[in-house]
Amino acid sequence: MKRTKFLQNLGLLSGSLALGPIAKLYGVDSPFGLALKQSDNDDDFWRIIREQFVFPDDYIYMNTGGIGALPSLVINKVVTSMNEQERFPRPGHSHDNWIDIKKTCAALFGTECKVEELALISCATEGINIILNGIGLKAGDEIITSTHEHPALHIPLLNHHRLNKVNIITFDPDMHSAAGNIDRISRLITNKTRMIFISHVTCTTGQVFPIKEIGELAKSKGIILAVDGAQAPGSMEINVNNLDVDYYVCSGHKWMLGPKRTGILYVPSKNLDFLQPTTVGAYSDSGYDISKMSLTLQDSAQRYEFGTQNEPLFLGLGAGAQFVQTIGLKKIQAHNRELAEAFYEGLSGIKGVEILSPEEKEYRSSIISFRIKSQKAQDVASFLGKGKAIRVRVVTEAGLNGVRASFHVYNQRFEVDKILNKIADFSKQ
Repeated sequence: MKRTKFLQNLGLLSGSLALGPIAKLYGVDSPFGLALKQSDNDDDFWRIIREQFVFPDDYIYMNTGGIGALPSLVINKVVTSMNEQERFPRPGHSHDNWIDIKKTCAALFGTECKVEELALISCATEGINIILNGIGLKAGDEIITSTHEHPALHIPLLNHHRLNKVNIITFDPDMHSAAGNIDRISRLITNKTRMIFISHVTCTTGQVFPIKEIGELAKSKGIILAVDGAQAPGSMEINVNNLDVDYYVCSGHKWMLGPKRTGILYVPSKNLDFLQPTTVGAYSDSGYDISKMSLTLQDSAQRYEFGTQNEPLFLGLGAGAQFVQTIGLKKIQAHNRELAEAFYEGLSGIKGVEILSPEEKEYRSSIISFRIKSQKAQDVASFLGKGKAIRVRVVTEAGLNGVRASFHVYNQRFEVDKILNKIADFSKQ
């Protein structure tokens, strides 16, 4: 299909379709879906995807691990919904919309994930705090985590150490063998270990932890496994029900391409009464009576939701999840990994570059990190971003002094070549 034809098809999306239900925005029979079906090759396909974002033509964005960009129609969905709600103000949010959003998002967590197991929250950080606050940690309890976690996990853990005298036990990830991480965790377990709380994919090097095997280890020891999945849903196929996790939390504003201040908490039905909500309000309950001193919580993960919600943001999250599903998680994962692997291989040929991401290909992801010997990571990132050319992220966690590139649906192969050439230029200085 010719580029002009692409643009004609996609031009239909800027009109009334932007105001319609989520299913019409990105469905396979929408102009967007039809244009994707009719694309002649992968280059054309991903060019169509790229045109759904508002980046300047000369801007290369490689920081989805930090914040994902919104497709134009997600922006329109949020703005349109906000305008409509201000025209006809009403208290509360639509229950039907809320269920539809959860149904759409549940598909990114695997076919077995149930709507009632999901809570819509503000971000992964909120979900992490819901988990830590709700399991009844006591002085002397131990939580095992890695040194490569995001501040969203490390800071709440340290706060529990400060307030409750909970002991935080850390391990350095094994970058050579995934099995080595299971062994390192196993050796830290004591009779005081209450929880393992780690990332599905680390924000530092993009390492994929063997969550299923770690879950089996935790289960055999009677230990809770909680997972920070901020870097996984939307970037790769997962089936959260098969991972042996007790709790799973993620942001909506990264790989799911949803607005900021959106997130999802997964709590299996069997764990609802174990994880006590410590912050509640309207919508957390299915009934209350102050005169009888009675409160009945929702018999679903909705018990972790409370108060007035910003419904337009979550409608945007649903639209972002629909966008991802229209492309297809399998296709997205293959695309992202192809770019990441091309970047990984290209880095290996540049003198002075040390690759920080795992050696085992199976446990690499869409995130690849590196550093240049004797150079500050910030200087490397600044050089790449000169003139707002290429946006990457500096990795300060665990003292890595690294630079991270994240590859998602709006990235293309020529961008990999461009960043590699700029890294090579910097290394020669």
